[in-house]
Amino acid sequence: MSELTTKEFNEIYKRNFREYFDKPLKKDGFYKKGTINFYRLNKLGMVEVLNFQRWYDKLTVNCSIKPIFCASTKSSTEVGKRLGKFMNTRNDYWWDVKDDESMKKSMQEMLKVIRKDLYEWFNKMDNEKEILEYISKSYQTIIYRYITQAASMAKFRRYKEILQYIEKVKKEYIEGWTKEEREEREWLKKVLDEALLLEEKIKEGKESIDKYIEEREKQSIIELGLKKLIK
Repeated sequence: MSELTTKEFNEIYKRNFREYFDKPLKKDGFYKKGTINFYRLNKLGMVEVLNFQRWYDKLTVNCSIKPIFCASTKSSTEVGKRLGKFMNTRNDYWWDVKDDESMKKSMQEMLKVIRKDLYEWFNKMDNEKEILEYISKSYQTIIYRYITQAASMAKFRRYKEILQYIEKVKKEYIEGWTKEEREEREWLKKVLDEALLLEEKIKEGKESIDKYIEEREKQSIIELGLKKLIK
């Protein structure tokens, strides 16, 4: 990389990125937004995401599935992992992109992992049972897990299972956070508000729940700037 000027490096990088990622991923049904993000709707109506992350002359991909039916976690990347973790011999891995030769080699390898190992995982997660199981083990902030589980039960019309997770949200809100934290953290209030709104929809009936989820998904797509995903 030291032999190239910044301008030369960027030009070579962009050219290779277009060749090894832009074109193939578009062919695979992904929509590119900005310079580093690719999105695709799966059969469940959730958004598969590839976020390319470069650190100087190293490159990796953050891979995730967005639960767009949940307002609180629609932007989260916690339902997922980095590309290197899909490879059996590596926990995390950053590919070398210091020059044209290494870019070609690394990007071809990355695309191979994306199209084989990552797509296999995406396909596995495109299943109600599998995604619910994965969500149940995701989110370091436990209240995020509970609200996503509550919304997931609504999404998959498991009406009798929604309330238990709403109650967990309410309990965690009181017991897991101090009064000062509850007052200061706007995002925390929004999680509780979403839980209470879902609780109201339960009282209104199944049709109200279904309509709420449908509208929430459409609104999330708009808020994420992904209207082009809606056919």
